[in-house]
Amino acid sequence: MDQATVALYERHAPEWSRRRGTATDGLGRLFRERVGTGLVVDMGCGSGRYLPELGAPVVGADVTAAMLCLARAQGFPLVRCDIEALPFADGVLAGAFARHSYLHLVKDRAARALLDVRRALRPGGLLLITLIEGHYQGHDLPGDDFPGRLFSCWTKEELTAVLADAGFEDIHVEHVERRYGGADLHAAAHSRRARRE
Repeated sequence: MDQATVALYERHAPEWSRRRGTATDGLGRLFRERVGTGLVVDMGCGSGRYLPELGAPVVGADVTAAMLCLARAQGFPLVRCDIEALPFADGVLAGAFARHSYLHLVKDRAARALLDVRRALRPGGLLLITLIEGHYQGHDLPGDDFPGRLFSCWTKEELTAVLADAGFEDIHVEHVERRYGGADLHAAAHSRRARRE
């Protein structure tokens, strides 16, 4: 992950958590309902705001030590790792939840990271990923309340293509207006199932 972005989160984790508060959009609950039972990971869990919605069994994963210190209060297992190198064995995850985490990777690195998450998902496992819609890539995203973070914005076509290239199927990408302006892309996709002969 971009080191300048990681350093910023290390310095400002309590303030970021205070500004973002707890998750209230129900996205984690909807994801858990679709996955059902089985281990899921919250990739880029930050301060753990979605962990209660995702519910057990869940592991929170983040590269930032300061964020994981805050996430401990949620009472779920945590692991410090980079989303570009997941510490999970092949096929152990029923689902992977990634709310605004892959947007801190440049696009070609995000493509490789998605291959890794697909590896860790069981066949048919569900990925839910949200990104900012657009064409911008860089460290000066207009309106960023924590300036200096790397952002890569995506179009629906780009996201659909990179997920397919990474071995996902049943890809559904939705345009979602954000309450504070702009739009996100919410993508749900399944790890490719084994083909029957």
